[in-house]
Parts: sequence; C-alpha cells; structure tokens
Amino acid sequence: MPYTIKSFKASNGERFSQIYDDSEGGFPLFYPTAFIARSKRLSTSHETQKVYLEAIKRVCEWEVRSNIDLTVRFQRREFLSTAEIDGLATYLQTARRGKPGDTIGRTKSNTYVAYAAQYFKWLAEDVITNPNTADIRAAITAQDETLTAKVIRKSGSRAARDQRILAKKLPDDARVQLESLFENPFQKIYRDSDHGPRLRNISMLRVLYATGMRRGELLSLKLGNFQESSGGENANLIIERNHHDDFDSRVRQPVAKTLGRIVPIPVQTENQILEYISKWRAEVPGVGFSDNDFIFVNHRAGRTQGRPLSDSSLHTALDTLKRTFPDLASLHPHLLRHDWNYRFSRTVDEEHWSFKDERETREMLMGWSDGSSMSQLYNRRRIQEKANDIGLKVATDTRRSE
Repeated sequence: MPYTIKSFKASNGERFSQIYDDSEGGFPLFYPTAFIARSKRLSTSHETQKVYLEAIKRVCEWEVRSNIDLTVRFQRREFLSTAEIDGLATYLQTARRGKPGDTIGRTKSNTYVAYAAQYFKWLAEDVITNPNTADIRAAITAQDETLTAKVIRKSGSRAARDQRILAKKLPDDARVQLESLFENPFQKIYRDSDHGPRLRNISMLRVLYATGMRRGELLSLKLGNFQESSGGENANLIIERNHHDDFDSRVRQPVAKTLGRIVPIPVQTENQILEYISKWRAEVPGVGFSDNDFIFVNHRAGRTQGRPLSDSSLHTALDTLKRTFPDLASLHPHLLRHDWNYRFSRTVDEEHWSFKDERETREMLMGWSDGSSMSQLYNRRRIQEKANDIGLKVATDTRRSE
C-alpha cells in the first residue's frame, strides 16, 4: 500500500507525525492530519499519536482494498454496514508478517479498533452538515457501537496476569553474565574501536540494573542529570519529564513516561559512567559537553556520530551483546525494571519495612503516582509470601495436635 507515516521535529522541539500517500506526490492526508492536530495533539504524547496514525493508516489501506471512500460515504450520510465493519475489524487485527490469517496481539488489536472507532466518529461529525439531528446522531452512535463491539474480550484472569508480572526477574545465568560484564566490560573485544561502544552499552545496562528506570528515561539522561558524589553524599541521576525537548535532535524522542525524580546510584556505577564520559565519550567527534548534551551517544562514523543514541540503536546494541553472550538471550530493558522491583522486595523483607514505607519508597524510586496499581501489585506479593509462611505454620501446628 502507498501509505507511510513520517515523523518530524518542529522548530520549538515539538514532535509530530503525518500519514502520506506516496502515490499522490507525497502529500499528507488531510483528514488524518486534521484529526490529530485538532483532536489529539494537546491531550496525547507523540508516541500515542503515532499509534493513532498507525490505526488510521490501516483504515486507509482497507478503504483502497474495499473500494470505499469514507469521506464521500459520510458526506452522503451513508454509514458502514455490519459486513463492512466486520471486514474492517478483521483487517485491523491481521498481522503484517507471518502466515496468512495470523493476527496481532490482543492488546494492540483492541487499541487499533478503539482508535479507528474514535477517528470514524470524529470524521463523520466533521464532514456531515448538521450532524446533531436525531437520525444522524443515532446512526453515528450505532456505527460506533458496532465497531467498538469488535474489541476482543480479555481471556484469563487478572490474577494470573498479575502473577506473571510478579514472577519476572533475571534468570540466574543472565544475572551471573551481566555481573561479570559489569566488572569486566571488555570481554571478547578484539577491535580498539569497539571499546567505547561496549563501555557505553554496559554502563547503560548498569544504570538500568541499579535504578530500574525505563529505557526512554535512560536515553534522555544529560550530562547535567548526572550528579557526582560529594561531601559524603552518594551520586544521583536526575530523571526529568522531557516531552518535546528542544535540545534533543532525535525525531523519535525517547521520553520519560513516569514522574520526574532523583535516584541514587552506587559508587561502582558512578565510576563506570565517569570512565565512559571522560575517556571514551570525550573522544567522539561532534560530541557536546554542556549540561544539555546527552550522556549516551552514537560512536560510529556518520551523520549521527556524537548525537544522542536512538532507541533503535539501543536495541541493536543489545542484540549484539546477546549474540556474543548467549546467556543474555532473555535480557531486555523492561526486564531489568521488573528485576529491580524483585530485588527491592527482597531487601525490604530483610530489613522488616512496614507495608506503607515499602509502597511509598517504591513509588518514589519508580516514578509512580501515589497509590499506583503497580506498587500495590508488588506489595501484594510480599503479603502473599507472608500469608504462605503463616499458613504453613498453622498447618504444621494442626498436624502436631492430631
């Protein structure tokens, strides 16, 4: 299909995306652009806007395949039939790769259906003259309800999903290999030019391991966000809300999804960051040294050399590490966030913290709001473990009394 989504950075730092019809000279599509600009721009992040556009792009592809022009249909006050909506829902849920008939995951599928329904409702109200008459309002509502009914209902229990989340942590072999690389980051390095990128990659993993921050927060760290230890105080990393950062040259800007905060890092992590900044990063052509320049940068020669590392480059770097060290096959940034929470729970158990102190501290260090559902979920694990211990003692006492 001739539709593509292109992303841009405005002069004020704002990121935005548009759908283009390559067969029509590469112009952005009017109504999808208007929908994002007028309905979503001020209320959603750029990343969320791109998901909306991906859903609308699939709608546009379906229009071509089905020989349907939604704008013309709605202008004529004609709405989609049940069969057409069935066909659209099937197309939205079809996987682009794999075998014929394969579908995408339930969560993404439901998102596409919901976002497409929002676009349909907006488009109908925008192109129909006087859409608030009783009959037109009823028709728009009926079409919306028929499409949203295509959302795939959740299977399985919430409890089972929660248990899967709580069970996520680094496998033992991956932990051993990772800790080995923390101590000796240059294992299996055979070219001098690979030393800088390797230390950068290991330093990033060490930060994720030590803090549990998200990868967008990691890639957004600037030199001014790194506070060295001083006067007996430990080193810290400052995580800031940074949407539409004018200093970030990346069109696909990594952003912090959680609240801004200050997180402590151990001396070993501090020393490794310092080594990377002063010895390896400093030698990269085009790199900046102000507080607004990013810590982790691209080392390879080319137009992006010295610029902040992109999300795709981080994934490429991790894939390279996994090929070199197979024990890291299960490693990904968010797993380290789960693992941090697992280790945090073990630590507060050993130190006999109250549930209130555990929850409040976890929320602060993870950047979660007060009363976060994720914080409560991790606290329930501790409650469950204690309940198991008490239940076992009661069972033991019962056997003794028989």
